[in-house]
Amino acid sequence: MTVAGLVTALAVGLLVAALGWRLAPRRREVPIWLILVAGIVTALLGVILARIVGLDLDGSGPWSIGVPAGSAVLGVALVLATAGPAPTRGAQPDLDSAPKPPVASRRVARPDLPWRKTP
Repeated sequence: MTVAGLVTALAVGLLVAALGWRLAPRRREVPIWLILVAGIVTALLGVILARIVGLDLDGSGPWSIGVPAGSAVLGVALVLATAGPAPTRGAQPDLDSAPKPPVASRRVARPDLPWRKTP
């Protein structure tokens, strides 16, 4: 594996990861750094596995770009499919579901809700 192959894998991994994050419908739930790392790592793994199998990636053929791009696409898609929002710790009360006042024209202050003032 040459330095040019590593640089190509790095560039392809970053490009595929950036495009994957940009096109993802749930991109606000997945951090960009996670997708960038997944794109780079899977592109490098694709180059390493192609070298182990015996594909010639040193030339300028379609394999030199296709293998890292394909593996980066698979890695980014896997991360986007499995990563989600971080779980919240503990159950937080839903403050919007406070019971309605008994009479529609009169508001009743509840002492357990700190933002409501007593009239």
